[in-house]
Amino acid sequence: MDRIHSALMQKQFVLFEGACGTGKTLSALSPSLHVGKQLGKTVIIATNVHQQMVQFINEARDIKKIRDVKVAVVKGKTTMCPHEADYEECSVKRENTFELMETEREMHLKRQELRSARESYKKSHDQAFVALRDELSKELDALEEKAKGLRDRSCNDLYEVLRSDSETFRDWLFKEVRTPEEVNDHALQNGMCGYELLKRELKHADLLICNYHHVLNSDIFSTVLGWLEKEPQDVIAIFDEAHNIESAARSHSSISLTEHSIEKARAELEANVDLLADDNIHNLFKVFQDVIVETYNARFKFGERERVRKNWYDMRISDPYDRNDIVRARFLRNAKEDFGDKDDIQILLSEASEIGAKLDEMYREQYKKGLTGVMKRSHIRYVADFLSAYLELSHNPNYYPILNVRRDMNDEIYGRVELFTCIPKNVTEPLFNSLFSGVLMSATLHPFDMVKKTLGITRDTCEIAYGTSFPEEKRLSIAVSIPPLFAKNRDDPHTVELLEQALMDSIENSKGNVIIFFQSSFEAKRFYSKLEPVVDVPMFLDEVGVSSQEVRQDFFEIGESGGKAVLMSYLWGTLSEGIDYRDGRGRTVVIVGVGYPALNDRMNAVESAYDHVFGYGAGWEFAIQVPTIRKIRQAMGRVVRSPEDYGARILLDGRFLTDSKERFGKFAVFDVFPPAERNEFVDVDPEKVKYSLMNFFMDNEGQ
Repeated sequence: MDRIHSALMQKQFVLFEGACGTGKTLSALSPSLHVGKQLGKTVIIATNVHQQMVQFINEARDIKKIRDVKVAVVKGKTTMCPHEADYEECSVKRENTFELMETEREMHLKRQELRSARESYKKSHDQAFVALRDELSKELDALEEKAKGLRDRSCNDLYEVLRSDSETFRDWLFKEVRTPEEVNDHALQNGMCGYELLKRELKHADLLICNYHHVLNSDIFSTVLGWLEKEPQDVIAIFDEAHNIESAARSHSSISLTEHSIEKARAELEANVDLLADDNIHNLFKVFQDVIVETYNARFKFGERERVRKNWYDMRISDPYDRNDIVRARFLRNAKEDFGDKDDIQILLSEASEIGAKLDEMYREQYKKGLTGVMKRSHIRYVADFLSAYLELSHNPNYYPILNVRRDMNDEIYGRVELFTCIPKNVTEPLFNSLFSGVLMSATLHPFDMVKKTLGITRDTCEIAYGTSFPEEKRLSIAVSIPPLFAKNRDDPHTVELLEQALMDSIENSKGNVIIFFQSSFEAKRFYSKLEPVVDVPMFLDEVGVSSQEVRQDFFEIGESGGKAVLMSYLWGTLSEGIDYRDGRGRTVVIVGVGYPALNDRMNAVESAYDHVFGYGAGWEFAIQVPTIRKIRQAMGRVVRSPEDYGARILLDGRFLTDSKERFGKFAVFDVFPPAERNEFVDVDPEKVKYSLMNFFMDNEGQ
C-alpha cells in the first residue's frame, strides 16, 4: 500500500501482480482513495468481469464501515433505463424534458403577469389593461399548447427527477454503497429514472465503480467525465483483471460495415435527392456493395455456401502477413474511371459525411418536435465514415480487413466488411497518457515489459509482484507426463486412454468439487460424453449458448453442502477467471492441454502486427504464448483462495513438465511461468496422479 500510495502521488502507473485471493483490490483501493482525498481526484475502478464488480462493492462497503467514502456504481444506460431507450433517443427526450420545464416556468410567469393585469384593471378600469390581459391570455394559450406537445415527447421519469429534491436522494445514495439495482428500485418506486438520478450525483462521489467500456470507449468516458465535472488528469484509474485490457480495447476500436447498411444508405440518398448535386455518392456506394457481393460469391469453395448460418463466417480477403486487401484493391480499381484516385474518392466521402450530418440533425429535430415516432439516424454518414477509415487503414499493419458473411431472416446470404484492430494502442495510449495516475492489477500480469509495450504506457511505472502468501502445504501443483495434446495426436488411442484414466483418477480421488478446463468447448463436450456415463457423481457441462451462471450455481451448491460434482468447461470460456471457487466450491482444478486460442486469420494477423512493431518472434510471444499462459494461470487460481483453503492443480500435458524444454524444445511452456510458480510444479507419471491426490487430501482433510 505504501509503494502504491507513493507511486500515485508521483503520477506514476502501478503494474501490480498478486496471487489470487491475497487482497489486491483492497491494497490498490485504499491508497488510491487516500491520494484522491488529498489531491481532490476521483477514483474510478473498472473491470470486465461481473463477479469482480460484486467484489468491488463488497470491498467498498468494508471501507465505508470505518471511513466515510462516497461510492457510486454505474451500469450502462440500457440496463438502467426503465424504457430501454438508446442513447440518441434518450438524448432527444432529455432535451424535450428540459424545454418542457422551461415552458412551464414561462407559463407560471405569464399567469402571474395575467393576474397582475386583471388586478390593475379592477383598480383603474384602464382599457390598456384589457388589451394587455388579452395579449397575455393568447401567449399563455400558445405556451400551454406547446407544453402539451412536449409532454408527449419528453421523458416523465426524468421530469420527476428534475422536480425532485436532489439532496434527499444524495443522502440516501451515499449513506450506503448502493448497487444499480437498488438505485433502480428506489427510482421506480418514485416514478423516476435511476440512471438520471445517479448521474446527477456522480460529481459528489469519491469512488466510481464501473465496467471497462465506461473508460476504454472514448465517447462514453468523455460523457462520464462531464457528469463527474472532471478532466482526465483529475482521475486515478484502477483496472482489475488488467491482462484483459488489450482484448477489450481491441473490440472497442474495431469497426464494420454490412451490405444492408449500404443498401439503407443508398435508399436514404434516393429519398433526399434535393440535397445532392448528382448521383456520384449513390453510385460510389453501389460500387463498394457490388465489390463485396462479387468477392464473397467468387471466394466460396465447393459446399462452403451451404455451411454459412446465422453467425458471422469469416472469409479471407487479405493475407494476415502481407496485407494485400483484395476488396480495397477491387474497389479502387472499379471506382477509378468514374470517381478518380483514392484522394478524389476521399473528398467525395467527406461530402457524403457532411450530407449525412445534416440529415442527422434534421432527423433529430423531427423526432424532437414529434413529427416522427422513431429516432432515425443517417446511414449515409456511417457508410461514408467507415469507407474513409477503411481506405486509410486496411493496409496498416495494426489493422486487418476481413469479409464476413451470414444468413438473414429470409435465409439469404449477405456480407460485412470488418476492420479488425490488431494492436489497440490507438485506444489505450492516449488514455494512459491523459490520466493523473492509475493501477493495473491482475493475478497474471507478467511480463510487465510486454504490458507497457502493447498498451503504449510510456510514463514512469512502479512494478510490484508477489506470489501467494498462503501455506505451501495447502496446495498441490502437479504436471502429468501425458503426450502433448497437439491437434495431430489428440485422437491417438494411447493418448486418449491415458487422458481418460488421469481424469477419472482426478475425479475419484478429489475430496470435493472438480473443475476441468479443456482446450476448447468441443473437447469439453467430447469428454463429457465419454465420462458422464461412468462417473458416479453429478456432472455439469459449460456449453456455448447455455447460461454458465446457472451451471455454476448448481455446481457450487453441491460442493458447499459437502458433496462432490464435476464441472467441465474450456479455457477461453467465462468460467476460467473472475469466479471464486473458494473452499468447498472447488477442491481440484484440472487443465487439459495448453489450450492456445484458435490460430485463425485474426490471430495470425495479430501475431504479424506484433512482429512488425516489436520485431520478428515477438508476435508468437505477445499474441499467443503469454496470453495462453495467463489464461492457464487464471484457471489454476480458481482454487485455494484464502490461508485456510486448500486444493490441487493438475496440468495434463507433457509440455508443462519441468524438463519439457529438453523433451519438446520450442513447444515447451514450463519456462513461461513465473519462477515462483515453476518452483511448485511436481512432475508425475499418469498412473501416480491418484496417489498424489490421496496423500495431499489425507494431509489436509485431517487438519
